Amino acid sequence: MSVTFYGRITEYTNGDKVFSFSPGSGIEGFPQTLRDLLDELGDYYGEAFKDFVHGSETCLILINGNGIVLTGGLDSPLKEGDKVEILPFVDAG
Repeated sequence: MSVTFYGRITEYTNGDKVFSFSPGSGIEGFPQTLRDLLDELGDYYGEAFKDFVHGSETCLILINGNGIVLTGGLDSPLKEGDKVEILPFVDAG
């Protein structure tokens, strides 16, 4: 599974634009749900990442191109080969 980060989210991922789950990735095990994935990424990247992304009120999250409202929300199941994309909403003023 890979996670792609877009826009200003990379400010919270030490500049990483892609995170791939593989041996040596720094995360043990494989997340079973989107909630598990966000928790593990939050532990890996830190509190600022958690605060920005975890509630998903500031981000659009896609699993294999589908919005999570169609896949089960934070309880969406994940499997090997899935592509998760996290995009920040655009602020306008």
